Amino acid sequence: MPSSFQLSFEEPLSFASGEMTDLTAPSAYSGLYGFHKYWGKKPVEPLRALISVLSDAGDLVADPFLGAGAIAREAAVLKRRFLGSDINPVALRLASFNINPCSAQAYKSALQHLSDTVQSSILESYDVEGLGLTSHLLWEEGVISSVWQRPVSGVRRRLERSVTDADYELSALYEGYEPKILRDLVIFKNSRINANADLDWKTLFSGRALRNIEILIKAIRLLPSDVRGAFELTLTASIGQMSRMVFAITSRGKTTGATAGKVEVGSWVLGFWRPKQHFEINVWNCFEARASKLARALPEIPVSITVGKTIGSVLGGQAAVYLSNRGALSLLKEVPESSIQLVITDPPHGDRIPYLELSEIWNAVLDEIPCLSDEIVVSNAAARQMTMNEYNARLTEALKTTALKVKDGGFVVLLFNSRHQKEWQALKALEGAEGIGLVGALPLNYSARSVVQDNRKGAMKTDFIIVYAKGRPCSERVRKLAMVPGWVSQLPSCTEKNSKW
Repeated sequence: MPSSFQLSFEEPLSFASGEMTDLTAPSAYSGLYGFHKYWGKKPVEPLRALISVLSDAGDLVADPFLGAGAIAREAAVLKRRFLGSDINPVALRLASFNINPCSAQAYKSALQHLSDTVQSSILESYDVEGLGLTSHLLWEEGVISSVWQRPVSGVRRRLERSVTDADYELSALYEGYEPKILRDLVIFKNSRINANADLDWKTLFSGRALRNIEILIKAIRLLPSDVRGAFELTLTASIGQMSRMVFAITSRGKTTGATAGKVEVGSWVLGFWRPKQHFEINVWNCFEARASKLARALPEIPVSITVGKTIGSVLGGQAAVYLSNRGALSLLKEVPESSIQLVITDPPHGDRIPYLELSEIWNAVLDEIPCLSDEIVVSNAAARQMTMNEYNARLTEALKTTALKVKDGGFVVLLFNSRHQKEWQALKALEGAEGIGLVGALPLNYSARSVVQDNRKGAMKTDFIIVYAKGRPCSERVRKLAMVPGWVSQLPSCTEKNSKW
């Protein structure tokens, strides 16, 4: 097979309604996909379009770098059989939940139960005698500079009042709290994400927040099994806003010094940044806000998707989906050769996102211990010894194994970008696999809605949809992609200085 296809467009093309529009005009994350801040999420519309164009109902689709499970859910909804894995425990939890969410009513009933049983215990830690409940405290280098409260009535979003001795006394009452449930954090020195090996719960959270987080954990673990997982994920989704890592935003943007102008609440951004000026936010308010968002996104009557316990259950048609918490290569080795119609995946982009390091707080809340040694990543944490050479060797092996598992006429679609040429080596190696050829590529434009990703100098806001095929694929499928604006028939050219399309 040639390294790329030469196409002609003499025959008319037939498109399903919205099929190609979904590839070029994705919307922002919403619904189930928008409730959690898991790293590296891609817009769902292009994923849905690619699955629709490059496979048929009943075909086997795989994603060995599962992430939050958008590809898994879309494949299942489109009646494809699906195999997926991810080394990150929180990713596997999210993917499983996205495939089979609980009902809105069950979730709302459980939320009311939590409100009835633990809300008052949590709120008492923010109740300043004679002044009422605190919603936010603005801290600057260990000093409270402002206190916010929710108004009892009216349309005002907040009330700001002067700091009193009672605010310090209430905070001090809980500052000595030591975590009793949460396992110890494992954090490496990594300047890329502002992490140090000595970071712990007490460094990243106030004693009051830790006390209230553990109250929530205890209550959630007593919930019925059909909703317990949903609330564990709700806590991980909201815990960043409960930390000391919430920036204050002024008219000058994020600041670590004195305030100027109106101050707004920022968010926990990618990494372990501990600004000198940060917000301490009422834990119950954080949790309830995230829970309310999820409640609105949940279906009233979920459509049950059969999840198998073995790969064989999906290959044999007894189950629609198989998910596993392990590395990509481990999953792929179990799949028979020439059995997959479409592999569509978002592999790690070198050192762009150190997934397991960034997810440590979430996995600790879930009492999960990830297998750090098997991660495919380039990490700036020297202690992990995850080098560029190791990354390329591991990803090359995973992609070459992928090529063996794809059947003739099938496709491998990678969602990828990097500013470093060395990180493209594994993708180029895929073209050398027997029977695999490059079909072409498309720009994948989206906003991560991340303060860091969208504003950091040199940060990339575009990935590429890179399409390979095995043997001689259906020309109709290929031609549909080739008619999309921005299509090119070669591997995108990216350098450290220029990562534009």
